[in-house]
Amino acid sequence: MVIIMELENAIRNRRSIRKYLDEEVDNKILFQAIEMGVKAPSAHNRQPWKFKILTKTEKNKIADALYDKTCNILGHTGPHTAGVMKEIPSLIMVFIDNDISENRDMDVISIGACIENIILYLTSIDLGTLWIANTNLISDEIKTILDVPYETISCIGVGYKNQDPHERPRKNMEDVIMGSEKNE
Repeated sequence: MVIIMELENAIRNRRSIRKYLDEEVDNKILFQAIEMGVKAPSAHNRQPWKFKILTKTEKNKIADALYDKTCNILGHTGPHTAGVMKEIPSLIMVFIDNDISENRDMDVISIGACIENIILYLTSIDLGTLWIANTNLISDEIKTILDVPYETISCIGVGYKNQDPHERPRKNMEDVIMGSEKNE
């Protein structure tokens, strides 16, 4: 059952999901999520993003590459992330198109806004997501595996949730807003 939430509820209920049901997500839903993503603002309207929805084989090759690159680094989260990636039903790779990128910092921030739109849309229809940044460590390997010319920024795991994690702690507003009186 698809549950449509208000934006505030989607923001408040968004969680990083690491356990999924073994059920594929229809590509129509993933395309719709990407469509919502590209509605995000981008610096100078460059829209520097590119996406690829991965097959299971591609996803597993990338997970293996991440594991291989990070398994000997003490305390690195890469091996755990690689294991989670193999369990995620769908993976959307997110790239930067360096051919149109004029200011990398602005363009990466723009891609972050795009990713957040995708995640909030998927949360609003009760799908679980996981924003995975470790894949930027294996951008060259991903170019080879997927035969794409673009640099990896990150990826988004998508699936039907098999967990309901509690909200992780957030900083108090007094700790993040400088020079303001507490709004009462």
